[in-house]
Amino acid sequence: MALIKDQRNLASQMICQLDWRDFETLIDLIFARGGWQRQSAVGGNQADVDMVLTQPITNEVAWVQVKSRSTQAELDDYVRRFHNDGSFHRCFFIYHSAPKVLRMPDSVDLHLWTAERVADAAIEAGLFRWLIERMH
Repeated sequence: MALIKDQRNLASQMICQLDWRDFETLIDLIFARGGWQRQSAVGGNQADVDMVLTQPITNEVAWVQVKSRSTQAELDDYVRRFHNDGSFHRCFFIYHSAPKVLRMPDSVDLHLWTAERVADAAIEAGLFRWLIERMH
């Protein structure tokens, strides 16, 4: 059990060192390995969202926002945008660093991923070696 915790902690530390491009790529890889299909470009100049994903088994559409650094005010703004848009089933707000812990409103369609949650997902998706390679 300690080995798993150590691997998660190491993965989390590596994730916090990724630049924003590699962080977005990691998130894209995690979702792709989880069966989600990207329907948009990654990042760039898209308003409100970094990725639009579909889950072919459930026909869900997800809105994914990826931030290396974020604040509670920024998170609140994206939650408002998601609810105002209304065309997506789920919203994932994913970040690795913040001045203080961010809080997402309780809702089944809202998902907040910290560096630790990303680390778990990366390990489960077989991306630990990918993280190690980014550190060189």
